[in-house]
Amino acid sequence: MKTQRMIIGLALAGIAALTPSLFSAEKVIQSQWAAAPVRVDGANQEWQDAAIIIEKGSKAEYALRNDDKYLYILFVFKAIPSLSTFEMSGMKVYYSLDGKKNKDDGFHFVKKTITGDELIASLEKNGEVLTDEKKAGIRQQKSFMIYEGVPLDPSKPAPPAAAGPADPPTFRDKLSQKLSVVEFRIPLARIVQADGSVAAPGANLKLGFEWGGMTKEMRSAYMARMADSGSQARGQSGGEFDPAADARDDAGGSGGPLGGRPDPRTKKHSFWIDIQLAAKVS
Repeated sequence: MKTQRMIIGLALAGIAALTPSLFSAEKVIQSQWAAAPVRVDGANQEWQDAAIIIEKGSKAEYALRNDDKYLYILFVFKAIPSLSTFEMSGMKVYYSLDGKKNKDDGFHFVKKTITGDELIASLEKNGEVLTDEKKAGIRQQKSFMIYEGVPLDPSKPAPPAAAGPADPPTFRDKLSQKLSVVEFRIPLARIVQADGSVAAPGANLKLGFEWGGMTKEMRSAYMARMADSGSQARGQSGGEFDPAADARDDAGGSGGPLGGRPDPRTKKHSFWIDIQLAAKVS
């Protein structure tokens, strides 16, 4: 009887010892192998058979794929507040190869409008050689919308660039009927840490995603508004400023991104995941 109890006890201990590893393994998201390069165009036709995951906090849906050259990330925003925060702030994508949360390495994906001369400067900075004829053609257009994946720490040396056209991280988005599809493409060669480790098919990564919050422009406008509000309050009260009255005015106002009421468009969303890149399919 004692022997039987000992065997059962050892079996239970063995199961308990295995359980943590089983649970941690379940938390690792498997990236799917991309049999062909994914067209980064803000459309989700190529993701119809993807394993879609819903992030609980923001209700955003996402999926991951990779080949031997790129990591592809799909985001689908169906909840308007989450979509609005992305439109206003862009998205930061963090990465680490050692399993630790690290906000030093990553990219800030933003879209902005620039002039023809700014586009020429950007292209030449990325190694493209432009003829005078090409430059003249660019300058004929008043403005351009560009989609950038800017390194979070520009002071860090970039990995050696391969010969040929520049290949920076990029993204595209498309909005239709209150649904926004965003596709990101990050070269694996750009997912590199200070010790020289580089992401490769089959490797494990920790990824962080962050969007929303007040942008620098919103903070500046907010501070200007508060300064103006304080000035008006002092003028109305004969030079004395009543913070309580100002707060009441804000609370009774129309709200908005810079009003007294919380605006869902300024809410910050962030989450981290562990993934395993798909191994190369021979």
